[in-house]
Amino acid sequence: MKLSEIASKANVSKTTASLVLNGKPGVSDSKREEILKIMNESNYVRLRHPNKSTNKSKLKIRFVAGTNDDVILTKFEQPFFNELISLLTSEASCKNLSLIMSIFPKETLFQSLKEIENEEKSAGIILLGTNLTSTQLLPLSTYFDNLIIIDSESSGVDCTTVTMNNYLGGYITTQYLLEMGHHNIGYIKGQPRINNFFDRRRGFKSALIENNINPNKLPIFHMKGMQFSQSDERHIESLLNFAKSVTAIFCENDYMALNLIQSLQNNGISVPDDISVIGFDDIVESRFASPQLTTVHVPLREIATETIRLILNGITEPLTTRQQIFLNPKLVIRNSVKNIR
Repeated sequence: MKLSEIASKANVSKTTASLVLNGKPGVSDSKREEILKIMNESNYVRLRHPNKSTNKSKLKIRFVAGTNDDVILTKFEQPFFNELISLLTSEASCKNLSLIMSIFPKETLFQSLKEIENEEKSAGIILLGTNLTSTQLLPLSTYFDNLIIIDSESSGVDCTTVTMNNYLGGYITTQYLLEMGHHNIGYIKGQPRINNFFDRRRGFKSALIENNINPNKLPIFHMKGMQFSQSDERHIESLLNFAKSVTAIFCENDYMALNLIQSLQNNGISVPDDISVIGFDDIVESRFASPQLTTVHVPLREIATETIRLILNGITEPLTTRQQIFLNPKLVIRNSVKNIR
C-alpha cells in the first residue's frame, strides 16, 4: 500500500501521513495513533530510508521543475533540457551523489515540493527556474535550505543561481550581425515571455544603441510557442511581409530560428542568400539544419559543474552568502548569416 492510500484511508492529507511516518510534530495524538494503526494493519513498509547507514554512501539530491505547456514539458522533449539533465546526472554521479527528479505543475510547485521533501528529504535541491517568475521563486528560496536555481537570473529574489549571461549572448549576437553589414535587423519575440528572453532582448538593444541604431524603429514579430502555424495563411503572410522588410532576423532561441528557416524556404525565400537568420542556445538540431544555424552556445557543462559544486558546499556548510554565478556564452558561426558589407 502506498502512503497516499494510507492517507486516504485515514481521511488526511499525504503531508499529514508523512509527518506521522517521519515522527514529526503537527498531528494530534489521536490522529497519529489512528494513522499508525492503519500502517500496521496494512503492513506498510517504507521503501526509502534516506537517513539509514545503507544509503549514506550516496546522498540524494533533487532536480525539480515546474511544467507548463508552452516552455517546460513533462517529458522534457526539448534537447536543451535533455542535455542539461544528462550533464547534471553525470556530474552528480562523479561526486558520489544520486540525482532524483521531481516534476510538478508550475501552479502547485511549492506545495508539491514541500510534501515530497517531507516524505523523502534530499541533501540539496536544484530548481530549474527557466519559466518561473520572481513571485513563484520567492517562497521556494525562503523555505528550502541548500537550494540552487539554474537557468534563471531571478532578479529581486535572495537566492543562489547559476545561469548563462543571456544579456551578453544577445549583445555579441547583434554585434556579429552588425559586423556582417546588417543594420536593418528584425526581431522574433517568443511568447510567453521568460526572464532569459528579456535579458537577450536587452543585449540586442544595447548593441544597436552603441552603433547609433534605434532598436524601437526595427520591426518585431511575435511568435506564440515555439513554431509558426503553417496552416494559418494570414500568419504566414504577416511573417513573409516581416521578413521582406529586413536583411537579417534575430530569434530568441533555436527552435524559433529553425522553424522560421523552414517557413521561409517553403515560401521560396533562401537562407542566407535572401535573408540571414541567427538563433540562440546551440541545440543539437542547429548543427544538422540546412543551412547549419549560426547561434549562441550555452555552457551547459559548466552550468552543471558549478551547480553540483555549490550543492556539495551546501551539504558540508550551510549556505550563508547567496551567489549569482553568470557563465559566459560564445558565438558559434555556421552558415545562416550572409556577409553583405
